[in-house]
Amino acid sequence: MNISVTEEQKSWLNSRRETGGFSSASDVVRELIRNRQEQELGELQRQFAELDAADGSNETEPAAVLEIVRKVKKERRAA
Repeated sequence: MNISVTEEQKSWLNSRRETGGFSSASDVVRELIRNRQEQELGELQRQFAELDAADGSNETEPAAVLEIVRKVKKERRAA
């Protein structure tokens, strides 16, 4: 996979690689992706907990799961 970045982004990636102890710019990008995935998972877990607290159950209905996924996807597209 290849991605295009601006010169500013390339400079930032190289700087982050050098100062962050990464061996390549790809390692920096993978770390950014991992961090974002963890954030999204945390957000889903928070939303599940809110749903559980709202209805007093320990299980989430399949329809509620789908609604959460739709909401997160919509928010990600808007970001």
